[in-house]
Amino acid sequence: MKYKLRSLTFLALIITLLLGIAPIASAKTRQLHLIDFLYENHNGNESFGTSSQDTANAIEIIDFYGAYKIEGFLQAIKEVDIPTLEVYLEDEITSMFNEEVIDIYDLFYLLSTLDSLGTQLDSNLHDKIYVYINETVQSTGGFSPTNTSTSANLISTFYMYNIFTLIDEPVENQTLHKNWVLSCNNTDGGYGGNQSLSSTLLTTYYAIYLVKELGEISDLTNQTSTLNYLKSFYVNDHDNLENYGGYLPDVFAQNSLLSSTYFCVEGIRIINSNELNKEATVNWVLNHQNFQDGGFSDHSEENDQRLSSISASYYTFEILKGFNSLDLLNEDIFMVEFNFFMLIIVTSISGIIIAAIYLIWRKRRI
Repeated sequence: MKYKLRSLTFLALIITLLLGIAPIASAKTRQLHLIDFLYENHNGNESFGTSSQDTANAIEIIDFYGAYKIEGFLQAIKEVDIPTLEVYLEDEITSMFNEEVIDIYDLFYLLSTLDSLGTQLDSNLHDKIYVYINETVQSTGGFSPTNTSTSANLISTFYMYNIFTLIDEPVENQTLHKNWVLSCNNTDGGYGGNQSLSSTLLTTYYAIYLVKELGEISDLTNQTSTLNYLKSFYVNDHDNLENYGGYLPDVFAQNSLLSSTYFCVEGIRIINSNELNKEATVNWVLNHQNFQDGGFSDHSEENDQRLSSISASYYTFEILKGFNSLDLLNEDIFMVEFNFFMLIIVTSISGIIIAAIYLIWRKRRI
């Protein structure tokens, strides 16, 4: 009986030790957690997530790290079949034009993915795209979202400009388009989607980006006013631990988001990078890695976290890259969630120990 009690006590100590060691043994870099998260959202057709944007964002990160083929759990190989993905992307674009239902947002992200892969676009598709986007040019400046619309807006102008770039074609009458963008300026320093709309963070960032691309950043109607507009979303309250260092999505928001922080940081960087608080923003961003799945997520309330998303992880990647801080993703960190594989490992080892003790006990009885 004493031997049995000692054995059970020893077993309990071993299991406790395993539970303590398992998280340490699963430690890996922030970068590896992020890459693993992306592959957890890898689809059978080689796309990622649930949208063309997810695929473009994931491939850009994977391409940056050269992680098209990695070793996963128990030496399982995770990889992107590039030829299959290329066929999928071109088929998606071809289908758009065959059905004559062109979504410029999907088109942009499909082309972005092909660009990340270094794929040469089929010449027939190239010509169809070029003809279509030229039909969205407005005589007064800007681009409309479809070739049947006569109303330009900043969002469609941003995407059309970048589609021209992705297919290696010049944008004509750049000064005309730049002046149209500038006409969307409002008295608060921000830019609306067109001349009649109120300013938003997103359209203000698009305006800054387009003015820089189509001319010079000094062409902005009022750089100081626009800079102050972006800075007004910054959370500078040290006591607000969940939001300090981030940027709110609008004036009524309570929580900073990775997306709004990205747009503000990039907009400010283009105008005057000295106005950024690098340390606070980088720390805020890193605090959003979610170790339930390895990706990055926006905090919902207090310390709770939502499931990560590819887009939130991409905004994190871009913010850190802009700050030259991607090396921080090389930091080793421990898994804080007890996952399914860890449970299997601990249970298996415990079973082996129990069996060994039982066999020893049987021998002693014999």
